[in-house]
Amino acid sequence: MGTKMGTGPGAPEADMAGDDEITAGADGGESSGAEGADGGESSPRAAGPEAAAAGPARPSPRQRLAPLLPELPAALIALVISVCFGLSYGVNYGASNQTAYMLGALRLLDPSVLTKDWYATGPANYHPAFSYVGWLLLAIDRGGSAVGWGLVVTATLGALCVYWLAAELLKDRRLALATFLLVMAIAFVTRTDSVASSYIFDFILQPSTLGSLFLLAALPPLVAGRTLLSGVFLGLSGLFHANYLVLGIGTFGLAQLLLGWRDGWKGLARRIAMQVGPAIAVFLLLSPLILRSVRSPDAAFAQEILFNIRSPHHYAPRTYKGNFFPVAAWQMFGLGAGGWLLRGREGRGRRLGAVVLAMAIVIWTGTLLTTWVQIPRVAQLFVWRFAPFLDLLMQLLACAASASIAARPSLFRRIPSAGLALTLGGFVALAMFDKEGDLAPPLLLALAPGAAGALVGAAASLLERRGVGLAPARAFLLRFGAYALVAYAAFACLRFGVPKVRGYEERSNVIKGMRGPEADMYAWIRANTPKDAVFLTPPQLERFRLLGERAIVVDWKGSAYVPSELVEWYRRLEDVSGRKGFRRSDDLADGYGDLDAARLDPLQKKYKFDYVVVGRGRQRDLPGKVVYQNSRFVILDLAG
Repeated sequence: MGTKMGTGPGAPEADMAGDDEITAGADGGESSGAEGADGGESSPRAAGPEAAAAGPARPSPRQRLAPLLPELPAALIALVISVCFGLSYGVNYGASNQTAYMLGALRLLDPSVLTKDWYATGPANYHPAFSYVGWLLLAIDRGGSAVGWGLVVTATLGALCVYWLAAELLKDRRLALATFLLVMAIAFVTRTDSVASSYIFDFILQPSTLGSLFLLAALPPLVAGRTLLSGVFLGLSGLFHANYLVLGIGTFGLAQLLLGWRDGWKGLARRIAMQVGPAIAVFLLLSPLILRSVRSPDAAFAQEILFNIRSPHHYAPRTYKGNFFPVAAWQMFGLGAGGWLLRGREGRGRRLGAVVLAMAIVIWTGTLLTTWVQIPRVAQLFVWRFAPFLDLLMQLLACAASASIAARPSLFRRIPSAGLALTLGGFVALAMFDKEGDLAPPLLLALAPGAAGALVGAAASLLERRGVGLAPARAFLLRFGAYALVAYAAFACLRFGVPKVRGYEERSNVIKGMRGPEADMYAWIRANTPKDAVFLTPPQLERFRLLGERAIVVDWKGSAYVPSELVEWYRRLEDVSGRKGFRRSDDLADGYGDLDAARLDPLQKKYKFDYVVVGRGRQRDLPGKVVYQNSRFVILDLAG
């Protein structure tokens, strides 16, 4: 144990398994050693020629279930915490990005609505697979409750994938459970948010939610050496979101290259084919949609609109350079504390290390090429979508190291002095950049088991040097220490999870119901206007299409990505607001508020709308008959 070894994915590992693994006696479980040299699954060898000829005996149902029963309690605890994590986001429908992404589902459910809407019938359907998921959920309940609960289910499954990943890495159910609970304590606080307004899960179900779920699901089988299963999940991730598709092919393909060709060039080619083959098939399926965004005479103007007007929070990294420091701090924290886990472990650590390194290369290369050197195409790849996943992996490494050292204090010696310095530096940086001041407590609770284990190990070494026998204490720790560790981790998780779950009803518009002047107006519109009617609306009224189920001229939320369509969106907003060359969304509200008869007449001739929605009091200088009004809005029928 005196020799320090590299922590990279290609580091030697054969002599490390005995030191890094927690033995079966620690928790009564069994460690797995059935992986092949190339990371694939190998079959047990037959005992001899006679056994080979006879073939394996078919196990009885009881024999098949017996190995699963010891895993059940830990899995049930993980399930309960995962459900709590899903509930913590609330049960919501018809908000934020859903107002654009659910339109395809609404039109599948009812093709008679939005037939004259430019956005809904043209550029809107960038996520065709999600449209079918949304259609199924709306078919269950058109009011959106199934969509809201769909987020809870998806986030629950995503959290369970984190437990699955911990179990595959550590091969010890109690250590895996303790690690998972500590990671979730952090996740309840961070909400899985990262740089450039990126996240794994948010408060609504949207295409990236399903992309996140399947990307998380691709990690455990990759660590286990089940490359094809990982590739299938990666393909499903890309099916629901193009960013995950392109970045997934690059990142996971690079990870396989980093794992090398120990099994020969043919083996490497086979692994790469299994890893990214399903995603490439999805790419070919979606290629007409993707290629529409590649070449266009409007590309330069469209990039200016997208990067600097519509979404600078996503695509203008020079405006949020400081937000990259926490990403780096998480990597210092995780690799410093748990880098030693990325070696040995029968190849599992090496495979996880390859993914970590590949993600870091993609993210930091993309950051370099959009800050120091500005390449618009790289910015459009939005490499920061993978930043919260890398943050999560760093959190898992730190928590797994802490739990492992608590269960086996001698493992503390696997952390070199540089690793301890990185861990401390990462912790301090995270605490400094934490504006709310609520991140340090879960980090301290996550590190406390490892610190306690290190102190116990140091005290034990000192006592043994003085001739004190510690065999009974060691036996007691091996037998009951894991239970105490899980209990502590559960306390830490509940400490931060309970407040988030307790108020989920208040954060759930599906449960509370959608009330207020805007919701009342949408109800009246659905009941009293033709389905093919077209409305001119304030650009900030983003829920109109989805909840009112009527076509509009344009709004701020429903932007496009294909260059020619993005330019069309911008031109429509210029017309509606009367603000040529606008730069901010606030300019649109001010411009629409100044709408008068002189501007309305040419707009109506150009866009052929039937109704106009304005703020109460703004209707005095406009033509048309008032057919509806409440405390906030007035609707004018221009035909009346």
